[in-house]
Amino acid sequence: MKDKYIITKEKAKKIILLKNNMAHTFYNLSFALVGGNHDKKSLFHDIDSSYMCKKSGKQAIAMGHGLVIIPSEKCKQSDLLFVETIPEFNNKQLKQIEKELK
Repeated sequence: MKDKYIITKEKAKKIILLKNNMAHTFYNLSFALVGGNHDKKSLFHDIDSSYMCKKSGKQAIAMGHGLVIIPSEKCKQSDLLFVETIPEFNNKQLKQIEKELK
């Protein structure tokens, strides 16, 4: 069965919201969110070397961070990098989630 949450690495690069070649990112450390800016070159490297990219969950999408980069097959929750995405992607995903919940 195909995982409907997987995003190709090529698409992941297209949906990132870049401002001055930077994107806002955060890690969820379970007790706090730790955020910062990530430059485009470094972020694209993280995507290319990642195990997989996926759509984030409803809360992260609502915060504008619709992409999560999974660095390895066996990683901890705190290793997941959430990336700010373009509003068009976020709006579409939130509408889809609401539709699925009905």
